[in-house]
Amino acid sequence: MKKSILFTLYLIPVVLLIGFVATFSVNVPIDDEWRLASLFEKIAQGSVTFNDFWALHSNHRIVFPKLIIAVLVFASRWNINYQLCLSIGLAGITFMTMYKLSSMQVKNVGDNLWHLANILTCILLFSLVQHENWLWGFQLAWFFVNLCFIAAVYALVSTHKLLPNIRISIAAIFCFIASFSLAQGLLSWFVAVPAVVALEGNRVQKKRRLIVWILLFAATCAIYSIDYHPSRKTSIIALLNKPLVVIDYFLSLLGSPIVRSPGLSAFVGLVIFASFGFFVWHFGKKILLTNLGLGGDGQDAHPTIDLGLLHQALPWLSIGLFSVLSALFITAGRANFGAIQAIESSRYTTNSILLLIALVQLGQLFIRETKALLKFNYKLIFRGVSGLLIGIIIVNSQQAIVQTSSALIYKQGAQDCLQLINYLEPSKFFNNSPESCLRVLSKKTWLVREGAAIIDKMGWRKFAKNVDFIANTKKVYGYLDKPPTGDKLLKAAGWAVLPDNRKQPNIVLLSVGDKKSFFANAYVNLDSPDIAKTLKSQLYNNARWAVDVSGGDLAIAQTDIKAWVYNPVDNQFVQLRGG
Repeated sequence: MKKSILFTLYLIPVVLLIGFVATFSVNVPIDDEWRLASLFEKIAQGSVTFNDFWALHSNHRIVFPKLIIAVLVFASRWNINYQLCLSIGLAGITFMTMYKLSSMQVKNVGDNLWHLANILTCILLFSLVQHENWLWGFQLAWFFVNLCFIAAVYALVSTHKLLPNIRISIAAIFCFIASFSLAQGLLSWFVAVPAVVALEGNRVQKKRRLIVWILLFAATCAIYSIDYHPSRKTSIIALLNKPLVVIDYFLSLLGSPIVRSPGLSAFVGLVIFASFGFFVWHFGKKILLTNLGLGGDGQDAHPTIDLGLLHQALPWLSIGLFSVLSALFITAGRANFGAIQAIESSRYTTNSILLLIALVQLGQLFIRETKALLKFNYKLIFRGVSGLLIGIIIVNSQQAIVQTSSALIYKQGAQDCLQLINYLEPSKFFNNSPESCLRVLSKKTWLVREGAAIIDKMGWRKFAKNVDFIANTKKVYGYLDKPPTGDKLLKAAGWAVLPDNRKQPNIVLLSVGDKKSFFANAYVNLDSPDIAKTLKSQLYNNARWAVDVSGGDLAIAQTDIKAWVYNPVDNQFVQLRGG
């Protein structure tokens, strides 16, 4: 019975995540993914070279993510859901590796404290706070790098009967892969140094391994720097001139998985950072004293290494340090955007969550080595903090669901926009307006158009072609209200439905005169209880739409504005009445 309950508790976060992704995923490339379209074209043509994989991507060398994504793209005809499933799979393997690390470190495996720490680890690792990464296929690189680093740590500290040189070779392979997946993967070499030193052997062997590890790190950095010409350079001097901005961003980044509020996030980040600093001091001091050969009475002793203590704390200290240094790395490149960017962008929480997991596991170890008189009190505190943390994660997950739900109509509208891209003009609205459905796919709309042409050529996606324009229909598809006009702005509004289809339109498209192309779009997402009541269907509760259109897209003359919805069943653009 206990095993069944525990298995259910471990499974709940994974099931909730899978349900979340299944509900809110939209099969359409977003932002950075469009930059890979030309790579896929070269692969299909057989003209791809190593330089295509080696080329920088936003100052990162993402050789291995490009390879992985390319395989998935060709296997699925660029179905983004394959990448999302892989992200969940990578997180699952990461948790299993952490679970093995935890069971390897603690003698009383299976007691309530151990399960609480690992259930909390599972909840954090699969939390919906990372919703941006869970729903963006390109972000699998974050989960991949985390897995590679933790696998490297596991290889170094595992008690398997592998020779130290073999374990260090396996760890080096994982660190090398991480280095060429994201730039912060290079940090894995540095934070793994204590685990390398802790490998069993005499002083000469340890020194040789450390030298080899440092040389491998240096060689990796040298390879990484070949033809390295970043498009965006960070000025360290400029950052040093704004220390408060840098500190605020860094601490807000650490606190963002818990609180997403200016000021408060930085305070929580400070508490998290200070807690990790305490554990580094507590465990690091004992490890250092042991390495220096000092006994508890201050007498010199033969230099030895307490492998038990090292094996307990080292993996989690390394994981926490990797998270902290990665946060510093991100801060160096993003601090100029202000702390609000660290708070609002959930993509960076995947890194910050590793620090919280390290604190949970180090807290468990701290309690286990505490004297019996204090252990009971510390257990109560640990359980109280764990309960509070679980409650906060639940609240944050609910907020993530609300935020993702409100953004869903825009991603679905962007998916429709991509399908109809052959009929969208390169207007100022589509290129620049914040309401442009093309800009949801990428701010660089020209990149979307180029990518769409490549996808069409490859036959990976069906684009609307030879669509009929139907001006008069017996059934009412909606209305375009007579828009009020100003000198520089036109406000178009109305309502739209698909009367014979349960799936309602996500966007309305606007045209001028007799043109069979569109210069603007509007999202059909405004409340319309009156429409639902009149048409006697709850499907039409959000059938209204409105959009502001710049006069720059219209001729300086009497202009006939028309509104249309796309009927995918009959492959028709149907005109809304009125105008």
